[in-house]
Amino acid sequence: MVDWVDGALDDPRPATPAEVQAAERALRVPLPQDFLAVAAAHQGARPEPSSFRLPDGSGEAVEHLLHFVEGSFSNIVTRGFPVEGVLDKGIIPFAEALGSNLLCFDYRTDYDHPRVEFWSVDTGRVPLAPTFTAFLDLLHDV
Repeated sequence: MVDWVDGALDDPRPATPAEVQAAERALRVPLPQDFLAVAAAHQGARPEPSSFRLPDGSGEAVEHLLHFVEGSFSNIVTRGFPVEGVLDKGIIPFAEALGSNLLCFDYRTDYDHPRVEFWSVDTGRVPLAPTFTAFLDLLHDV
């Protein structure tokens, strides 16, 4: 089971439906419902446990979910701007991992059911899970 701890927002609160809809319009994708069920209620939060393993056996951790509050670097829309020239079209960040790495949805092969990928400046994209829920199942204590 995953618990959610305050993270990226000083004054955390649930996202409004209008904020979520604005983000989806700006991103030009429908965010997965399993993600929205968590991210709207716990926007900017850090999961506990937060660690996960990459396919090569190395460990990583989720720093926090991106959020829907405008005017912040950790906003789900604005966080993609610094890396949009590096990420392929259809790759949308949804969480920060340690070291400025990102967790992303990959919409390129299935627009309605994006896969979860880890993205690192050092290694590029690494597939992790077929859904956000499946990704949460990978989280474990160190």
